[in-house]
Amino acid sequence: MAIDSSKIIIGAPDQSSTTGAVAFADTTATLPTTAVATLGTGWEDGGYVSEDGVSVTPTYSTVDIKDWSRASVRSLLDEFTGELKFAFIQTDYESLVALFGSDNVTKVAATTTHGEQIKVSMGARMAPAKAWCFSMKDGDARVRIVLPNAQPTIDGDLVFVANEPITWSVSLKCNADSNGDNIIILTDDGQTTSSN
Repeated sequence: MAIDSSKIIIGAPDQSSTTGAVAFADTTATLPTTAVATLGTGWEDGGYVSEDGVSVTPTYSTVDIKDWSRASVRSLLDEFTGELKFAFIQTDYESLVALFGSDNVTKVAATTTHGEQIKVSMGARMAPAKAWCFSMKDGDARVRIVLPNAQPTIDGDLVFVANEPITWSVSLKCNADSNGDNIIILTDDGQTTSSN
């Protein structure tokens, strides 16, 4: 393998003024199979994410098999866990439903006397797991992180100050899907071949 600087890809969000880099859907939704495929029906936009971006932590724990002399002769996978962390800085109904569940978030439409009103009820209950998709780009190159079945929880303090956005720090526990996949990373280097 030769060195190739075009294979160095940054993780900038792939978003437009109307579509964000984070999307979520029910776990029954069709998952994207490439980094460039359009998301199918049922996927909702998650909004803006903080400048800290997204971090993925895959954790493999192993058990060593030892021989009579106590030397390790083989390692077996004991457990795999995956976690993805990010923070929404956009506060809207859709993202709050993804984080807390539709049973815990209510919305009243805007009227002539008030704007859209949202109520978030927090307690000893969790939102349902969702499929999540994080899309990134670097020029023509694309990267996508797909979580087929991830359980969201709020991870950290909610801080309300005058000089920062309200930040909803999220931890997604990555559960396995029917194929045994917890985390799927898709790439497309954007370097097409000539048509000749």
